[in-house]
Amino acid sequence: SERETPMQRRNFVRWCAAAALAVLGAGSSHAQSDKPISLVVGYSAGGSADFVARVVGEAMSKRLARQVIVENVAGASGMLAVQKVLNAPADGSLVYMGGTDTVLVPMVNTRVKLDWERDLLPLGRMTTLPMVFAVPAASPYGNLADLVAALRKGGKDFNYAIPGIGTMQHLYGALINKQAQVNMVHVPYRGGAQIANDLVGGQLDGAVLVLSTAMPFLKDGKIKALSVSDVGRVPQLPNVRRIGEEEAFQGLSLPLWQGLFVKAGTPAATVAALERALLEAVAQPEVRAKLADSGISAAPLGGRELRAFVAPQAALYREVVKAAKITME
Repeated sequence: SERETPMQRRNFVRWCAAAALAVLGAGSSHAQSDKPISLVVGYSAGGSADFVARVVGEAMSKRLARQVIVENVAGASGMLAVQKVLNAPADGSLVYMGGTDTVLVPMVNTRVKLDWERDLLPLGRMTTLPMVFAVPAASPYGNLADLVAALRKGGKDFNYAIPGIGTMQHLYGALINKQAQVNMVHVPYRGGAQIANDLVGGQLDGAVLVLSTAMPFLKDGKIKALSVSDVGRVPQLPNVRRIGEEEAFQGLSLPLWQGLFVKAGTPAATVAALERALLEAVAQPEVRAKLADSGISAAPLGGRELRAFVAPQAALYREVVKAAKITME
């Protein structure tokens, strides 16, 4: 009858809305809703990237009601991981954990054919990780200005260790050289494990270390931090000036950062659900505390804000790479 038609229509609309919500919440099919999300990390288990992925991934699992499993695909400065995600369907079932290397590596290695702005969609930033420019405890320099003043006078060469050519640590030393117009010599190691020990032992004049690696040695008074690379002073080292406070470095910062991405073409609803889960996960006090205990700062940004953050950072990377002629080829 005519009186039943509006009710039937309302019921049909309600049913459609409920079905749409079920699809958005659980993925494009029931089968997919039961399938774990693979969080692909370009570095081996046990490192800082793996640690962040596991802490944030676990918190995201609770919000998505869908298991997030960390998959370590190490190699090629994190680029094997991004290729795995780009070779998979654009359905959100593989999430790539990227960061500074995602933007930097294609600049220093022309064989890497990655254009992150075209190939990936950012879900958001999770963390920033300051780097410190450190010297042995017995070093005569108390801060970066002392070191720069001594280097400008000339005399003996000053070397600093980095965990590889084309790393952010390399860029930090090259940035100091460029802006202060000095000429420190970089000493590339194969990874960062041995650097702190050699710095403590006095075999090196200096080194660029991530804060999480440096903290135990700083606490024990075995090394000194002259500068931090982040946008603000770090709470663990309140008396160490950030690079942007130094003469000739005004406003500059060079933090390591970590974020999540999916393949371009992933449905907007899936992207929105993953972005929301990421931001809610990083907002949890227990997540922030676990990260802070390891010297890592929770620094959440949504996907759009992450793009806006990366733009000036990428310009700075390009400037330093060009000035220092950094290449991984």
